[in-house]
Amino acid sequence: MRKYNLAIFIALLFATNVVAQSKNPTSNKEIQDKLQQAQQQLDKLTPEQKKMMEQMGMSTSVPSKPTGYTDADIKAAVGSDAYSVPSKNMKLIAAIPKITLTAAMLPSYIKSLNEYIDKGISGNAKQAAQSIYTDFKNNKFSPEAIGNAAVGIWTTGQLELAVLVIGKACTDNVADADLLSNFAAMLSMSGAPHKAIPLLEYLNTQYPDNTTILNNLGQAWFYLGETDKANAQLDKVVKAFAYHPQANYTQCLIQQSRGNTSTAIEKMKNSLAYSFSPDKINMLRKMGYKIKGSDMRIPFRPDPNPLGLQNFMRPDVPNSYEEELKVKADWDAFQQQISESSLQLGKDLIPYQQAMAKNAAEAYKKFNNKTATDISKMNAGSVTTENIYRTVAEKNLQDMDKDGGVTYRLKKAKALIDSLRNDFTAKDQLQRKKIEKENSIKANQESELAKKGEDIGFDNCKVQQIYSEWVYATYNKPLEEAYKNYLHQLRLKLSEELYWKQFTQDASAFEATKIAAKKEWLSALGNTRYISTNLYGDCTPQQKKESRYKLADFDEMHCSYVSTLDFGFCKATWECGWSRIEFDAGKLNGDFKFYMDNNAKTRFVKGTVEATAINIGGSVKKGPIQIGANVKAGVGVEFTGRGVEDVYVTGKASVEVKSNIIDRFDEHIKDANGGDKNQPGMGDAQLSDKGIEIGVDGRMSLISGNTSTNIFVNTPN
Repeated sequence: MRKYNLAIFIALLFATNVVAQSKNPTSNKEIQDKLQQAQQQLDKLTPEQKKMMEQMGMSTSVPSKPTGYTDADIKAAVGSDAYSVPSKNMKLIAAIPKITLTAAMLPSYIKSLNEYIDKGISGNAKQAAQSIYTDFKNNKFSPEAIGNAAVGIWTTGQLELAVLVIGKACTDNVADADLLSNFAAMLSMSGAPHKAIPLLEYLNTQYPDNTTILNNLGQAWFYLGETDKANAQLDKVVKAFAYHPQANYTQCLIQQSRGNTSTAIEKMKNSLAYSFSPDKINMLRKMGYKIKGSDMRIPFRPDPNPLGLQNFMRPDVPNSYEEELKVKADWDAFQQQISESSLQLGKDLIPYQQAMAKNAAEAYKKFNNKTATDISKMNAGSVTTENIYRTVAEKNLQDMDKDGGVTYRLKKAKALIDSLRNDFTAKDQLQRKKIEKENSIKANQESELAKKGEDIGFDNCKVQQIYSEWVYATYNKPLEEAYKNYLHQLRLKLSEELYWKQFTQDASAFEATKIAAKKEWLSALGNTRYISTNLYGDCTPQQKKESRYKLADFDEMHCSYVSTLDFGFCKATWECGWSRIEFDAGKLNGDFKFYMDNNAKTRFVKGTVEATAINIGGSVKKGPIQIGANVKAGVGVEFTGRGVEDVYVTGKASVEVKSNIIDRFDEHIKDANGGDKNQPGMGDAQLSDKGIEIGVDGRMSLISGNTSTNIFVNTPN
């Protein structure tokens, strides 16, 4: 029964939060609609589930909406859109506690914060939080682990529970910087930045220049509408780490509000370079900037040899007629095996094509003859199978076709091959006749042929030698160089396509894509044979022997990009952009797969979570984990109201000593950049070829973003 009550509750949160995907409510009517939807979900619970909730002290009825609030109050509470700057909140600014915290004052201040929170949160939430906290304590969770679990609860959008739980954890250990920093970040993002500022200023004196503390302090001032004070703190952040995602995002909004569009664009580009979210894309478009694939970070280090394409070795290439006769058997075997393999791949492709056709037919049937209203209703309760890296992938796939892109370079390489072959076809017959004539044998003057003015023929082997030398010098040698370049460019194209399409296609479609890539690779290999010159007989007889050539096999392509954050009550796992939650729940123990951009989006508040596996020696003295810091092994998650937008591996796990893999892929990067040595290579990128798992006993930092959601209903005082 370990963690049974907690996991039952968390599972219910995921089960009951599948309401229609929409923006935050901005009126009394919208709030009432949300409450009705939530009650409808609770009404679907079985009698056993309702009884269990009641035993846990939780009501099966949604609390009534507080009275006395206007639509304007509600709109101000939930904040504006993702692209606006809040006006000064003089009431909250005046309510900032006039104290300078010391270590001795922390216990009493944490107590006052918990009392403040307790007054503004519903009774049901308080009962649930107490049940969760007690369950953690009974299962021997340390205060730090409970704090990490609270971060996990926060990222599921259960803000009240998260703040309550982490507040209790801070009471248990008021000296832990991670706990205090995360508590302050939650206070700021949940509508109480004025209460967070004294705590953040205390942490800033203890850990000066810590970018997480400085960012969270800057964001707190931003929530209050104090943009000058916010900008001063955020400037320090971006000077320490130029690509800080949250600091740059907020500075973009500030600069844009002041009319500094060009500066705002650069700020948002820096934010986008580190982590992705649609808000960043939309903001850049709104400011008139056209997004390029290179503006966005590559999710993971690409496999430089997907499907084992480089494992395929062509037979020896002849440089003369004599060598041509020696390698003929190998090339015959090579092309025969390619033909057989291609035929088998065609058969392998059929079931995936059928699956794709079935999915297309079902989609057509689902939407055929439906009105826009019908479709919107269908989408409201559906779960979409969206990959968090889809937008980045689609943009890079588009860029492949641009001038200078890999598709463009492949077409140029193919055009050179076609030009050489066409030239040979046009000149071959004329050249052969010319060589034959120049090397004809004159008839004896007294012979009948001589009297008729005719020759008696030519020396086949002499003509063969001259003809072969012409073909090899004029065509086969330049063709071989063209073949090598073409195969190189094709391998780069297939590698890049496979890398990006794994983030845009479902399982059946991607399997079909891999098979199609194999067929394309084999077809290209089979068409790189030299032009045969053995037209005049075997002038250099060879001992006939069977070829021992064996065509290589393709490697399987599996996803190795798996990152996990263990929040204690559940594990959040991202596998090549697809997401799942695994609950540790006694009898409920299981794997609840879902996509992070489904209806669960409404449970997220904008921010970034960065975690590291263990405490590295000396790093604790530097305070909370910082974005861009050199940790041993870490993972970062960017989330907004739509859900998790980006996942990335950080630290030494992502920048291990350069290996042959990185060196080989550097060639790909160099080609993609047109040979520009000033452009960064793979060794300069913080990318991982594998994921990482962060346990609940690791360290986690909540880095607040520019969107605030007010979960408190009490006044500042």
